[in-house]
Amino acid sequence: MIRTLLWASSLACALLVGACGGGSGGGTSAGGPAPVPNTLAVTVDEGPMALTSQGYAAANTLYASVTLCTPGSTSACQTIDHIQVDTGSTGLQVLAEALNGSATPSTLHDPATGSPLLECVQFADGYTWGSMVLADVTIGGRRVTSLPVHLIGDAAAGTAPAGCVSGPPENSVVQFGANGILGIGHWLQDCGQYCVTSAPAGLYYVCPTQACQSTTVALDNQLQNPVALFGSDNNGILIKLPAVSAPGARTLSGTVYFGIGTQSNNALGSAAFYTLDGYGDLITTFGGTVMNSSFIDSGSNAYFFDSSVTPCTSTISTGFYCPASSVAESATIQGLNGATRSVSFTVDNADQLFSVLATAYPNLAGPNSAPNGQNNSTSFDWGLPFFFGRSVYVLIESRTVSGTTGPAVGF
Repeated sequence: MIRTLLWASSLACALLVGACGGGSGGGTSAGGPAPVPNTLAVTVDEGPMALTSQGYAAANTLYASVTLCTPGSTSACQTIDHIQVDTGSTGLQVLAEALNGSATPSTLHDPATGSPLLECVQFADGYTWGSMVLADVTIGGRRVTSLPVHLIGDAAAGTAPAGCVSGPPENSVVQFGANGILGIGHWLQDCGQYCVTSAPAGLYYVCPTQACQSTTVALDNQLQNPVALFGSDNNGILIKLPAVSAPGARTLSGTVYFGIGTQSNNALGSAAFYTLDGYGDLITTFGGTVMNSSFIDSGSNAYFFDSSVTPCTSTISTGFYCPASSVAESATIQGLNGATRSVSFTVDNADQLFSVLATAYPNLAGPNSAPNGQNNSTSFDWGLPFFFGRSVYVLIESRTVSGTTGPAVGF
């Protein structure tokens, strides 16, 4: 996933009710009838207060609220807004600064050493570091008890070891662009069986002394896909967002439906599944180039792919494309099961887009390279604009729907 923030204090203030200010975290509420039991309301907007109060605004970032409770309690709880919904990761991660003390997660210890279990998460644009804790979590009315949670930026975790550091740190809300991440992608755990038997650098750690060391970790102690733990509607999700007209929408509201084909509101309909490899990737053919490491990811805020389109040079639009006029493009998506679909899209000038009072941009795109210069030319990243106006299904590994076994994506 790629998070890019905009320096646009006038935009951030204009989108808020009242003056800029305030802090992160806290609950949100809305009027109207009670939601359907298998739904989670999601929005695209300027981001959490801790971000906007500093003069920033988020672009193409999908948010939801989750409730954390002290394990075993139904009253020591906090509802945290602006948790980013990410189909490209697994598990719940929360910024420590977003907690207000209402809920107290318990420390998750490594059984072998008795030391607190710590985790590093490396993204394309940086890394996070923090403690692994347990909390009772409610997502869209569904409750999961004793869920392992990554508490990002937790002071108790100390300094990240060298093997974790990859790009800039993203251990604060302003650096991260959200109060946390709700990873509801294709996997049951964030590392799986690999981390049960291996201890690679850049994942799980214990620090029994001043020197941290990578460690193996049992499946139950890893970050978990919370949807897979639900008692029902647990084979995947459906994300439905409305279409967005160019240049963009000020805000956007949509729904995540838990389950695929389990209720009348999450039926597969005419959508087709495209199966994925063990990395969650499929194939994209663009401009005659076959990119075998491509993926569809709500946590990326644009289409990211290598192209001859002119890149932006201004500071505000670094990492995006700035063509002189709109560019019409198309690419073909292919699953490992051989299913194919041609997808058309448009690339607009990011400088011009970011001058518009909006947060949802359907034609935002950029080169597929990380800020540290790492090139990803074998990959096409179908970010959040792909979800606008589409029903996108995420089928979890080992779960089967209509004869297709996950991991797979459907649209």
